Amino acid sequence: MNRLSTLKTLLLSLVLITTAVANDDVEREQQRIAREMIQVLNAYAVYKMGQYEEAFSRYKVLAEAGNQQGMLNVANMYAKGLGVEQNPSLAFVWYQRSAEAGDAISMLELAQAYRHGQGIEADETRALHWFRQAANAGEPDAQWQLARHLMAEGEADEARLWAERAASQGQVAAQQFLRLP
Repeated sequence: MNRLSTLKTLLLSLVLITTAVANDDVEREQQRIAREMIQVLNAYAVYKMGQYEEAFSRYKVLAEAGNQQGMLNVANMYAKGLGVEQNPSLAFVWYQRSAEAGDAISMLELAQAYRHGQGIEADETRALHWFRQAANAGEPDAQWQLARHLMAEGEADEARLWAERAASQGQVAAQQFLRLP
């Protein structure tokens, strides 16, 4: 075998090995996601049965592992006092973690917390930041809240754009607003 042929064989072997390793990594990641989804569904089933302490415990394990749904549900349970003592400050912490991980609903909840001073000092500038983040992430209620803010600021064109986006996703108040003459 000449050197070129040997080199081609080695390169082909390297590509095949790399592909096999990459496929194993993808498969392991898919299995991890599937296990996590099952854990979320199990926690949800326990929650729906009214076993809030057990549901909170299960969601907390997921949240601490970085699962967005777990973080959101831990925050919601702290906010409502379900399965755990009501604690707006800890709800805020978990909403923030989930929002920073990219969860649009958590972004909206964080915006509301800043707006109303729930678990944190009220801060309209930060509220607006998170409304915009959630709106950009496609959250229709955040889009409507952003539209309302922009209308109040006299930014009618941008406000209408956000109202239309919210309405197209079924946000009722935005739909009603756009029907006005």
